[in-house]
Parts: sequence; C-alpha cells; structure tokens
Amino acid sequence: MARQRDRTDVTPPEGRSKIAGASKAGAGMRQRGLAGELVGAAGGLVGAIPGVRLIGGVLSEKLAARTFLNRWLRRGILASFGVGFTVPYFSILNDVHVEGDELLKDLPRRGVVFLANHQTYFLEAITFFDLVYVRHQFPLEDPVLRFSAAEETMKKNLLTKLMTLAGGVTFRRSFREGGLDIRRPVDLAGVYRVEEAIRDGWLLHFPAGTTKQGAPLRAGVSRLLHDTHAIALPVRVDGFRELLLHKQVPGKLFRRCSVKIHPPLELDEFYSKPYRKEQGAALLARLEGLIGDPAQ
Repeated sequence: MARQRDRTDVTPPEGRSKIAGASKAGAGMRQRGLAGELVGAAGGLVGAIPGVRLIGGVLSEKLAARTFLNRWLRRGILASFGVGFTVPYFSILNDVHVEGDELLKDLPRRGVVFLANHQTYFLEAITFFDLVYVRHQFPLEDPVLRFSAAEETMKKNLLTKLMTLAGGVTFRRSFREGGLDIRRPVDLAGVYRVEEAIRDGWLLHFPAGTTKQGAPLRAGVSRLLHDTHAIALPVRVDGFRELLLHKQVPGKLFRRCSVKIHPPLELDEFYSKPYRKEQGAALLARLEGLIGDPAQ
C-alpha cells in the first residue's frame, strides 16, 4: 500500500494543480470546438445576420458553422450588389443625391435607427447599404446595418431571400398582408427581432409599414423608440418610385433620386418619462412632418 501511495504522489502539489488546470482547459476547448473559435473578437456576436447572440458565449458546433457561413454569405451578397448593381445603377445610370450623410461618422455603432418613408420594396435599403458600405466605406460589421421588412414580402422569391441574408429583419404586420387590410395581434417575436437589430447595430425602419402612397405612420414606432432608447434619425427619400418599370421591378434610367438624413431627434425628455400615448402621438406628428408621404 505504501508503494502504491508513493507512486501516486510523485507529482508535487503545484504540478498536480497545473495538470488539473490543463486538463480542464483541454476539455473546455474540445467542448467549444468551432464555436469557440468563431466568437473571437466579435464581442459575443456571431452570424451574418449579425445580431445572433451567443448564449453563455458558446454555440453548438453545427449552429456556429451555419452562422459562420451566413456571415460570409452576407459579405458576398453585399459585395456583389455593390459591384454589380448599386455602383453602375445609382452612380452612373441614375443620380442619387444624398444630403446629411456627414452625420454618419459621428454615430455610435449600435443603438441607431433610421426612420424613412417607404416607396419601393428594396431600393431604399440597397441605397442605404451603398451609402454606408460603398460611399463611406464603413466595415461590413461595424456597424451592422439591417432593414425591416414584412415577412410575406421576404418569402416571395430568390431575390427576397438573398436580401434577407444581406440584412432583412422580418415581422408579420398586424394591419396588412398580401395587399389587403387585415387585423390581427401584434407579432411580438417580430418586434423582438426589430429591437435586437437596433441594439446590435443600425436599422433602417419604415414607420408606414407599406409602400402605398399616403399611408400614415404606424403608432407602434413611438413605442419602439421608447423601449429601445435608440438614437433616431428621420430619413426622407424621394424619386425611387420613378425608377420602377413594372410593380416593384427597377430599370428606368437617367432619373434623379434623393435621400435626406435629418439630425437625430431630441428624445431625452421622451425617454426619461414613462410611455404615454399622448407623448407618442406628439412624436409621431413630428415624424410625419419630416418623412410623411402624402397621397397625390
């Protein structure tokens, strides 16, 4: 027994603690696998539709691989759109005049929402991607720019699915679907996705929720701002409907469009108090005056 005890105690106490620590570290590395490598300097974010948070800092290896692939798909889609479409179409074949974009460089990389009127399904979003990542050459994931879109719209075809990968945040509208007015409960899961997109980066959001000209801004945008305490910049777009050949298909040439980014709204007082419908309505009226799209 003494000989057996001597044989097991040959390692000094400090040596045993180092070996035990190395064993635990090795087990942790094996457990993390690919997921651990993907976290890196991403600050707990992974995926291309960035905004997918790591629970406890670790994803399953299969899920981590999928989000890593999505991340690079997003980069490829944005690069392809930039080289193959936005530069020739918006800079050469048409003229997109941008005003107020000098504000972008001073914005934080998270917690920002751009509130824009809505004229086409995708052209405003593509223009904004071009503005942020091509004209101003921000890194593709700093900030992470995304745009909100109706869930049924983003399921229509291959292009809409690619746009979702590029940065679409989908939700089910409670008031409209398939061109028809409806009434149904608020999509709380969709609201959560929109809020997360704001907290994790920049979001281009359309308060009217439809491209129909003359549509009023939805009251829910005031609640969204109050819940997220986002930095909110109104954005007025004009002329994008004139680019459409048929329905939502672009193709017209030598047209002039404009994008005007207004300074951030003064919302400190609004955020400092509990939400009230009267204050929300007053904020909505201010927005309407800046980005309202009146019927002709």
